[in-house]
Amino acid sequence: TVTKQNVHELGRILELAVEVGAVAFNPFLLVPTGRGKELAKQEISPVEYEKVLNWIYEQRDELPIQFKPTCAPHYYRIFRQREKEKGRTVTPDTHGFEAMTKGCMGGQSFAFISHTGKVQICGFLETECGDLRRANYNFEHIWQTSPVFLQMRDQDSYHGRCGYCEYRNVCGGCRARAYATTGDYLDEEPYCIYEPKLKPKSAVMEAAG
Repeated sequence: TVTKQNVHELGRILELAVEVGAVAFNPFLLVPTGRGKELAKQEISPVEYEKVLNWIYEQRDELPIQFKPTCAPHYYRIFRQREKEKGRTVTPDTHGFEAMTKGCMGGQSFAFISHTGKVQICGFLETECGDLRRANYNFEHIWQTSPVFLQMRDQDSYHGRCGYCEYRNVCGGCRARAYATTGDYLDEEPYCIYEPKLKPKSAVMEAAG
């Protein structure tokens, strides 16, 4: 987990991972839920997170191991921004799996099931989407009908910048961090500093009216 205490050591940790022959190094961006609440005072600022994610991007092509962040959906926005600066279009043919994956996949192509059968968006967001035991173990029904899952797939329902950002389809923001920060899992990603080029629908309607 990237914190104030270790952010300056990421370079050395990466070097060590390469030296010992690690297959991958996946720095984790803090999600202040559960035990993560204990690290809340150690979280770095959104500006610092932006610098860390750009640094990770800059190392990716020079390494013999896989290196990408975890629970950092806006990395996929940065990835595409930086590739665009180089005149590259991100496609499966040119970038393989990196072009096909995305930031937050909770409720869209991924779900978490607890040891008690509780179905959630992810392990960090305890909002219940269904219960396998009460649903006669019919996960398909929960997956297709859960109001929470349906909201996750309707990004027009997202609030704040995440609701109108041009990168929302590849990022989506961290729903667990949004909930931990504001109590609303549809709210904007609190660690992101990007200001979308698109305008929110409310602003467009005001301009038109």
